[in-house]
Amino acid sequence: MRVAIISDVHSNLEALKAVLEEIEKDNISLVINLGDLVGYNANPKECVDLVRERKIISILGNHDRAATELKFAEGFNILAYQALVWSAKTLSNGHKQFLNSLEHTRVLWDRYLLFHGAPGNPDAYIFYLFQAKKVFNYMRKKTPGVRIAFFGHTHHPALWQRDIRGKVSKVEISENHLVLDAEQMYLINPGSVGQPRQRQWKASYLVFTNEPETVHFRSVAYDVHSAQNKIREAHLPEYLAERLETGV
Repeated sequence: MRVAIISDVHSNLEALKAVLEEIEKDNISLVINLGDLVGYNANPKECVDLVRERKIISILGNHDRAATELKFAEGFNILAYQALVWSAKTLSNGHKQFLNSLEHTRVLWDRYLLFHGAPGNPDAYIFYLFQAKKVFNYMRKKTPGVRIAFFGHTHHPALWQRDIRGKVSKVEISENHLVLDAEQMYLINPGSVGQPRQRQWKASYLVFTNEPETVHFRSVAYDVHSAQNKIREAHLPEYLAERLETGV
């Protein structure tokens, strides 16, 4: 089975549509969204509607939660907070109910762990070695038998591995298909659809094949200028429009 993994759409409808169009060409059986459908950009309602319409499996992100209860946004930076206040006013009760219905953490087919930031905590990050080790230890204790987890939140594509000796390391991302070792554990981040931060503006996602287990990190161009114009028309902070083009 071929599965597309997306994350951190952040209300960027142009980017989401471009990724889904590529996915439709690629014999994909299932699409999984790892959270943060809303926030930052100017089409929160439309992105939620599209994900619901396509019946995409979705996980709760920290921005999703904060858009439904603004108290969770109080620790966010000022730009994120302003965008969430706007999003909260824009979303209908139905949109908020959908976001509230999403799980923080999910085990798919008893084999794959899905979460946004860290298991049970959409605000946590996996940026550094000690954070990856912590999540691998969680998996070994709480989800024995699960060796592969998919996460988002950082807006950076990433692949962490834990070998049979317990050594944890970060694997260099390649444009080629990466074959996963059946004896190792993995933490895999597809990057961000709607606000990539690896100094490139294209929407990032990945394709996962389960037999054999491989990952293929991908990116696709989209109409970034249209997304920027919508941010400006909504009177959201100008920097949110600027950063889309520079990928920061």
